[in-house]
Amino acid sequence: MEEKPSPIAKQTSIVSPPVKVEKIYSIGPVSYRAKIFIYDDMIYIGSTNKNLYMINLKNLDAKKFDIKEPIEAEVYADNYIYVGTKKGQLFKIDYKDNIVWKKQFEFPIVGSIVENDGYLYITTTNNTLYKIDKLDGKTVWKFHRNTAPMSVKGFSIPVFTNDAIYIGFDNGMLYKLTKDGDEIWQVKVGKGELFVDVDSKAKLTNSNVYATSTTGYTQAISIDKAMPVWSKEISSFANPQISPFALFVANEKGGVEALDPQSGSTIWSKTLSYNYDVYSMYLSGNDYLFCLLSNGRLVVLNALNGKIMQIFNLGGTFDSKFTYYKNALYIISRNGSIYKIY
Repeated sequence: MEEKPSPIAKQTSIVSPPVKVEKIYSIGPVSYRAKIFIYDDMIYIGSTNKNLYMINLKNLDAKKFDIKEPIEAEVYADNYIYVGTKKGQLFKIDYKDNIVWKKQFEFPIVGSIVENDGYLYITTTNNTLYKIDKLDGKTVWKFHRNTAPMSVKGFSIPVFTNDAIYIGFDNGMLYKLTKDGDEIWQVKVGKGELFVDVDSKAKLTNSNVYATSTTGYTQAISIDKAMPVWSKEISSFANPQISPFALFVANEKGGVEALDPQSGSTIWSKTLSYNYDVYSMYLSGNDYLFCLLSNGRLVVLNALNGKIMQIFNLGGTFDSKFTYYKNALYIISRNGSIYKIY
């Protein structure tokens, strides 16, 4: 008998239509897939003009630190700020712009800098995930797999449970690792050898993990058996979203599909564009799905039936991900324009 995914709790945070969109700041050009990080009412974002920006959400006062290297990774902040650079340096700095420590890697640091249980997890362009001690910057372990011949230059964000880590790589594989960095299993999600990246962040239930690739499939994979429960030939750049009744996937044809999490069958499908991709989605309260196309068109859908609720044209080029903070969404364009959606 097929094992069913466990129920998914309803989200309590919600941004709901009618919504407003406001451009709140501009920092200049940012890297591919740049993402805003927010901590304690402060936006942190790095730019390709070598500056780390801190923007106060209460009054929009801003200051910048000159890192002297282009920044491609998402910044992480708590009592200190952690930033990675295109030249492979990882900095821990205080709020007076003093360097506490710095660490040099062989390849550029990209994607997201993620914290879990007091450790940092970073990815580099040679398809390696590192676990780093926050206190001194020492490498605890690294997990490396060979890269596919050609990739899209996106990077999956690790997902953590109490005893495991799930992460996609540019070889088209989704991996389950122990907290000590040892491989438990791998499952092929990409198709073929070119542009097969698993760049999206996996979604988990107690039974299944859901993953997509840029050239390949959207799959439900049994966590214990490491076997596909179902597979659909849908490729995606965006992070899938999940509710108690549907898995939402942005396909590479400018559309969004709502799939049954248990069977993979299509609940509804909506084409938003024939020329532009959906790079970012956010499910708000299980009721509304925010979709941002690469040409800056923001579409708010009713998640239950796919009906369009609102459309905004932000303009510019977008490939970043949404950041949720205090009942608002934040997004940044490639030219560094920061928008608040609330």
